This record gives sequence, structure tokens and C-alpha cells, in this order.
Amino acid sequence: MKALLLFHLKVGFRLAVRSFVPLFSALLALIMLDMYPAALVASIARALFRSPPDNVYLLLTAALAFALASWAAPRATHGLNGWLRHLPIGSRPNRRGVLLALLVVQLPLMLSLALLASVAHSQGIAVTALCLVRFTLVCAAAAMAAMPVTRSSISMPSSAVAALLTLSGGRWTLMISAALLVVTETFSGSLRNPRRGRTLKSAGVSIELRLCWRALGWRILASYGVAALPLGAAALFIANNELTGTLAAGAARFGSSLALVLFLSGWIDKLAVRRPVWPWARSLPWSSTRRVLSDALIMAAHAAPVALGCAFVSGIAALPVLLLLPALVLRAATHMRRLPERQTGTGGFLLEGCFASSLTALLPWTVFLGLAASPAAFLAAKQADAGIKATRWLERRHLAVGDPLSWSE
Repeated sequence: MKALLLFHLKVGFRLAVRSFVPLFSALLALIMLDMYPAALVASIARALFRSPPDNVYLLLTAALAFALASWAAPRATHGLNGWLRHLPIGSRPNRRGVLLALLVVQLPLMLSLALLASVAHSQGIAVTALCLVRFTLVCAAAAMAAMPVTRSSISMPSSAVAALLTLSGGRWTLMISAALLVVTETFSGSLRNPRRGRTLKSAGVSIELRLCWRALGWRILASYGVAALPLGAAALFIANNELTGTLAAGAARFGSSLALVLFLSGWIDKLAVRRPVWPWARSLPWSSTRRVLSDALIMAAHAAPVALGCAFVSGIAALPVLLLLPALVLRAATHMRRLPERQTGTGGFLLEGCFASSLTALLPWTVFLGLAASPAAFLAAKQADAGIKATRWLERRHLAVGDPLSWSE
């Protein structure tokens, strides 16, 4: 029993440390942004610990306690279906251990209230033990309401009622709310089993899309930012030089197609590093055709907004850029599979893309040549994918001389 309580106590402390930084930063920013920070702290202390206290501040404190407990509850019970189930421990001790963890999570809030109590005491306000018991019961009610128990339909309303009684009443009301919390904890039932997350099902390109998103994350916004530079430069070039007709359309085509090239270059550079070819993926019943087409479709879907951005620069130039997109994404899929073996990175794709952008700007009819060459680009990407060895070893690119751990020394 002691070891179990220590385990949940450490879990609560770790979650309290994680919650302390954003909570402390938010409170500090709120105080420092005020014109008179010391006066603001003093006013909050007076509102909480005077007699009678300010109901608005009491409700805000209770809401913060309930928010902390609700945030920590799924994290404190995440691993309860693991090795803990093999221990000879009943459901009641385990539930009380989680309750202890949720109470410890609210330590940053309790410490903040203790500091405010000292500020109120320095101002001559009598901080009674009744005030401290009130906030302790509010934190206990928040922890009890956030407990994922089988009878949560009973425990949550009763805990909320206990918190409201604690905030609104006197000594006898505190005793009633404390008794209500004890009864709620006794009859709340056992802990619920955590819900299983949804598994990734192979339905079309959905699993490939989710793998790409998990690999790239918010880094994809950097690629969009880089792609916006040529579009903005083309728009400024046309506006400042007052270009019209074919000259304006040619500048728009060059800027938009170059934006596509830069976007796809950043995409394949990040994806080749963060989603490399690994043996598990090769064990799935996916052919090289499917892998290449999935990557090409995903890249085309994400690059389409960049191509449509050409319409804001010059509407007549958007169609040739969209027709150039299939050939570009297929060449990007080919280069992505060869990046780990090349020291030039995406240099080869950038050269091809700049050449295609120049042709599109000067001779827009050449995009039909790109469409005609798309099947050949697809076959090249498929061949590059089929030739990848998932268990290959690629040494770090540095001089092997003087490195005793280098295999090629």
C-alpha cells in the first residue's frame, strides 16, 4: 500500500511540475501587464481572504482547480491497465492513490493561495483557518469530480454541490460539504478502464496521410511560408512595374511554379528524414505503385493551395501552373526516395524545378509536355521505390580518418 501511494504521489508531483510552468507564466504575465502589479496582487488577496470574500474571485479559483484536476485525470490514469493490474491491490486503494495524485497536481494553486494569504495577512486582514479549509475542500471536490470512476454520474454532481456549499457557507456548511465528499468517495465505485484509442485502418490513402501529418506536424507551415515568398515577389514585381498582358502572365507563372518547387522541396526534405523507409512499412501488403501514388496525391493536395495562389496574382496564369503540378509531384516522389543516398539533398529536384518554371514562364505550352512525360516520371518513381532496401546502412557523412568507430576505416 505504501509503495502504491508513493507511486501515485510521484505521478502527481510530475504533473504538478508540468502544470506549474504555464500556470505561473500566465499569472505572472497577468500581473506584470498591469500598470500597478503590487496593487493588483494586494487587491486579489483582499478579495479572497476578507470577510465576506468576493464571490467572483472564489468562483475563478474553483474553476481553476476543476480545470487542473480535469487536465490531470486522464494523464494520472493512463497506465493503470499495465503492470499495476498484476499487483495484489484492490480497486479502492488504487482509486484513492489516483485521488491523492489529483490533489498533489493542484499544489501550484495551493501555493499561490498560500502566498496570497500571506499578502492579505501583511495588510492586516485576519486569515482564519476557516479560509484555508475552504480552499482545501474546493481542491478536494475538484479532484473528486475529475475521478474517472464507474459512478461518475453521481460523483461529479455531488462534488460540484460540495464545492458550491464550501464557497457559499460558513463553518457548518463546510462540515456538510466535507461529509458529502466523504460519502461521495466511499460510494463512487471503481476506476473506469481507459478507452482504447482508434487504430489506424488502411482505407485508401488515409493511413499514409496520417503518417505524413504525424511526421511533419506544424513543420509544414514553414514550407508554406517559403512558398509564399516567390508569390509575393511576383505580385510586387507586376504591381511595381505595371506589367499587363503576356508579361504579367509570364511573371505570375514563373513565381507560382517556383513557389510549387520550393514547397515540394521543403516537403520531401523533411519527409525523407522524419518518415524514412523502415522494415515495418515494407511488411505491409502495399505495392510500389500504391506508395508512389499515395505520396503524389498527398503532395498534390497540399500543394494545390500554392498553385491556386497564382490566381490572386494573375488569373490567366493559374491553369498552366495547375497542369504542371502532376509532373512536379511525381518527380518529387522520385527524388524523395533517393535523398538519403545523396549529399546534395534536394539540389537535383531544385534544378529540375527551376528549369521547368522557366519553361512555363516563357513557353506556357510546354506544360503539356510535362503532362505527356508524367507516365515516365511515375515509372521512374516506382523503380526508385522498388529499389529501396529497408535494412540498408547509411554512415554519417564525415571523414572516416581518425574515427575508430567508423566501419570504413
